[in-house]
Amino acid sequence: MNKRHGIDEYGIFLVWLAVAISILSFFLNNDFVKGLALVVFVYGLFRALSRNSYKRTYENRIFKEKLLNPIKKTLRLSKKNKKDKNYKYITCPNCKQDLRIPKDKGKIKVKCPKCGNKFDARS
Repeated sequence: MNKRHGIDEYGIFLVWLAVAISILSFFLNNDFVKGLALVVFVYGLFRALSRNSYKRTYENRIFKEKLLNPIKKTLRLSKKNKKDKNYKYITCPNCKQDLRIPKDKGKIKVKCPKCGNKFDARS
């Protein structure tokens, strides 16, 4: 593995995706789905053994920015909303800052303390 990129978050995702598709193909008994699982697995293996570390790092960064981080942020906000009974957590549409507003006040005007953007939110 000298000078190889190795496994990263995107590679782990690809392997688990291939496993999920393989399980699905077992129940569907479809050759196309089996081939798709094989292609995804081979691509994940290719990424792990690749010597072009710059490009694989770029792909992993894009994967994290476009897919992984928004999912994590949504889960984090929903966890905060379940935990805190008096406040609701929302995101500023301009700067993406997490904001806390009081619950059960209806439609209110909110001003973001970070960027100064004013917008309407439902609490």
